[in-house]
Amino acid sequence: MAVGPFPGERATGSLGHKPTTSISSVTSTCSPRPFSRPSNLSRPLFGEIIPVCDLYSIANVVVFPSSPSSLSSSPPQSPSRPYSQQHGTGTGTVSHENTPPSPFIEALQNIGLGSPSWSASAISVFTIILPTANGYVTRSDFLKLRLQDFPYKILRSYEPLRPLQKYIATSPTPGPVTSEYDLASLVDSAAGVVQWEDLPTSVSFVDLEVYRTRLTEELRDRLHNAPWLSSTPIPRKRVALIRGRPNITAGGPVYRAAKALGLDLVIVDEEGHWLQADTEENKMHREAFLGTDMTEDAGVVDRIIESIVSYPLPIHGVFTLSDNFFVAVAQVAEALGLPASPVSAFETSVDKYRSRLLQNVPGQTARVSSVEELESLLSAGSSQQAEFIPRFPVIVKPTKGWSSECVSKVNNLGDLATAVQKATSRHGSAAVIEPFFDGPEMDVNFVLLDGEILFSEIADEPPCDADSRSATVHSTFSPEALTLPSALPSDEQDIAKSTLRDILVNIGFCTGVFHVEARMVNSSFEYRKQDDVVDLVRKHSQSLPDSGAECKLIEINARPPGYRVTVPTRHTYGVDYFVAHMLAAAGDKNRLRLTTKPYAHVLGDNINDAQRGAQYWSRLVYIPAPAAGTVQWPSKLAPCEALKRQRPDLADKIVLGVDYCVPGDKVELYTDGARTYVAHLLVVSRESRKDVIRLGDEVQKAFAIDVEAPSKASSELSDGETMVDLDGDGSE
Repeated sequence: MAVGPFPGERATGSLGHKPTTSISSVTSTCSPRPFSRPSNLSRPLFGEIIPVCDLYSIANVVVFPSSPSSLSSSPPQSPSRPYSQQHGTGTGTVSHENTPPSPFIEALQNIGLGSPSWSASAISVFTIILPTANGYVTRSDFLKLRLQDFPYKILRSYEPLRPLQKYIATSPTPGPVTSEYDLASLVDSAAGVVQWEDLPTSVSFVDLEVYRTRLTEELRDRLHNAPWLSSTPIPRKRVALIRGRPNITAGGPVYRAAKALGLDLVIVDEEGHWLQADTEENKMHREAFLGTDMTEDAGVVDRIIESIVSYPLPIHGVFTLSDNFFVAVAQVAEALGLPASPVSAFETSVDKYRSRLLQNVPGQTARVSSVEELESLLSAGSSQQAEFIPRFPVIVKPTKGWSSECVSKVNNLGDLATAVQKATSRHGSAAVIEPFFDGPEMDVNFVLLDGEILFSEIADEPPCDADSRSATVHSTFSPEALTLPSALPSDEQDIAKSTLRDILVNIGFCTGVFHVEARMVNSSFEYRKQDDVVDLVRKHSQSLPDSGAECKLIEINARPPGYRVTVPTRHTYGVDYFVAHMLAAAGDKNRLRLTTKPYAHVLGDNINDAQRGAQYWSRLVYIPAPAAGTVQWPSKLAPCEALKRQRPDLADKIVLGVDYCVPGDKVELYTDGARTYVAHLLVVSRESRKDVIRLGDEVQKAFAIDVEAPSKASSELSDGETMVDLDGDGSE
């Protein structure tokens, strides 16, 4: 029996390689050494120290289920034969219970790894993580973050470091470990230890060597110079979150990130918020709750300031994830002298008319407060007529809004009033009329430090209903999926990043996390169906644009993307936007730089391509409500779980599934002009982008949720909440 390939690989041999005839032939520059027997081990073990980058070494340890005398100091005669055939191990073999105590095994058991009774029919593999220099812990869950969705199954892991504590590094010499006591000492001083899923004794020595090589290479890509430790002490700080999250699903990643960073979190929100009660569970999520009247009026800034000033302990930063509190929180930070971007920058970003003027098209952008004002603007006698001449199609949207709510694409003058009426009815704001920019839509996310891009990614948003040529004023811009990393050519990605970064810096945003939506006009790529998959592909030569590509801003969100998008980025790239957002708010520039290093993986064949950093292709699939009515779960299982059980062929491709509704919740097809979502799932592929899109399409088709029409719903069901915005504030 051979060890299987990494998920997504096509096996051409025992591990996706052609069969080999010698152990050394499968090694590479970062490969482990071939097996040899250390002279003084009291257990059948093999351990080796391997440097994987400047910041880390690892110790891979293999525990064999056989007596020490069965190991040979030279390569086996038949490397392709199973280990059990060469050494007679298997069911019925004497276990280790009668052998002397093993220091290494005892050290593992002391930290909760290994097994009290070692199996005689399996090979155990452990990896010890060893930073190469002393330092202070930037985040206590670093190893968990970097190893998420690892291609080989992790049975258990040990991560003993506390946030901010000092770690003293060991400097073991690379090469085989010659003492079990040395291995035990490494366990005691490790920053982390991982126990991988056991291998069968039927595995050949060649396959076992390939397994260790692959394991080492994968760890190298995940740990590659990503700092876990700071060379200088990290002062403990306290930050205030203005408006706590509406539920644990949306808030959990924020609270857990604060805890891992060693940031004390104070919540400022309305009386009666679910985090207010001083329960043991709530205390795990926040240090304190400051009940405050959050009515959005002229006095809200003063009330927030009063709550913060009255708190007996110092607060070093304030932040929010709620779009409608950006300006207020910036004003609070300014009044208290806390780190934040200028108030004027937030005032520009939240006003879609003002942000549109950053790339103004003369005569094609207008702002109106009512249909009557629109009619006046368009009337023949209007003095403004020469200033505004709409060229259809145009976009009409609220100057204040989010999640594509009440955004309309208008193809003719007759529908303009309908769109303006819809936009001005949302949030009591005016409507902005602006050009429709035709081209691939994208989300461009930044982590900036003093104007420098520490990390940036582009995700592709496939065409939605309103992008269709047959779209009407009632069609929506609600997204259906998001694909990471982008398929746009690297030069167009560079244009997008440089254009949008300059816009951010020019209006005053220099440090923080920013979620920017844009379109690439005159792109050399377009969405087209090819090989049964709709994706970005290069345009036919006759369709290539005459002029160069341009990036056109849609809107600026001075925050991380919402929960639905931030968590997939953490899975795909290993970068946590919530962590970066809080560190920016606390003014912790050192850790902001240290915590934004993506993986070192490369997708595809070009090592210089723009896809560096993603461990796989991922597709975030949005599930819209199939009908209006009351949610039911006939199988008694949540729909995401039911899908995985009914389609085991898809289950291992779904790394994240979140249901928004429970039985009894009432949903509508649309909420404020946007589709109502009932779930989202993150689907991944290590094979290709085409494969992940195909998988996403399969998941979307297979997902099932029952919604009973209002006339059929039982009157005994409790009134539920319409589920459209998981974050409760408009963020995705």
